[in-house]
Amino acid sequence: MTGHRRGQLSAAFTIAASLVAGCQPAPVDYRPLPVIATQPRVLQDTDEIRRYLNAFPLDDYQQYDVPEVGRFFVDDIGDMVKQGIINGDAWEPHVVALLENHVEPGSVVIEVGAHIGTHTVPIARWTGPHGRVYAFEPQRKIFRELHHNLALNGLTNVVPLRFAVGAGEPRIIEMNPATPGNEAGTGVGVGGDPAELRTLDSFEFEAVSLLKIDVEHYENEVLDGALDTIRRNRPAVVLEILGGEDYETADADARARIHATWSKLEALDYTVTPVRNHDYLALPNPAGD
Repeated sequence: MTGHRRGQLSAAFTIAASLVAGCQPAPVDYRPLPVIATQPRVLQDTDEIRRYLNAFPLDDYQQYDVPEVGRFFVDDIGDMVKQGIINGDAWEPHVVALLENHVEPGSVVIEVGAHIGTHTVPIARWTGPHGRVYAFEPQRKIFRELHHNLALNGLTNVVPLRFAVGAGEPRIIEMNPATPGNEAGTGVGVGGDPAELRTLDSFEFEAVSLLKIDVEHYENEVLDGALDTIRRNRPAVVLEILGGEDYETADADARARIHATWSKLEALDYTVTPVRNHDYLALPNPAGD
């Protein structure tokens, strides 16, 4: 790495850290958030992943700022999410607005399908120094980029977790190969990129104000493994259903599959509202409704 690149990186880390380093007093009603167990149960690859994270190829990346969002490492200008970052655009601004409206400072936020952190970074700032974000991303390469983007932005209240999330007993799955131009569209399948799959309920999350789900047609499995978490915490839920299917133009079969997911949340006493394209907001009904 050149001295110029090192200087850029050092300055970026210093600036980012200064954004969160200020000592802020705890709110009057402050209660420490419980610390959950995040050790893998069936895929013992912690040391391997640590070495992989430490081998981050900085010379393959450039840094780009997205105003009012954060700073990100980008390696592939052909990827649609990363191209947006290069252009300085927030990814899915309508989702960003939803998330900001429903994050409670000092609470826990769960992000299932964090990708490289385009939403994780602002969520972490909204939760504040007394909150915590658990960001799930099972793809090895994308998880490494997420990890380093969090560090680049000086964020210490995010726990990045390389687990797939679904239903059933803990097990090892494989992720599909990344789709050229759309790394974010990679789902569970086959491809030689193993990850441990866990249910959200297995983590026993508490104090959750928001659950975000973006998992490429795997949302039903995520919800099936999160029933206790949702019942206990009653978070706002922002989710993608059948990525690529706009509710307004979906055919009858697609709408039936959308409503099958929708009904899972209604059964938990939630009201589901289409927001835009394939994104939905589910809010718990007030007690007594």
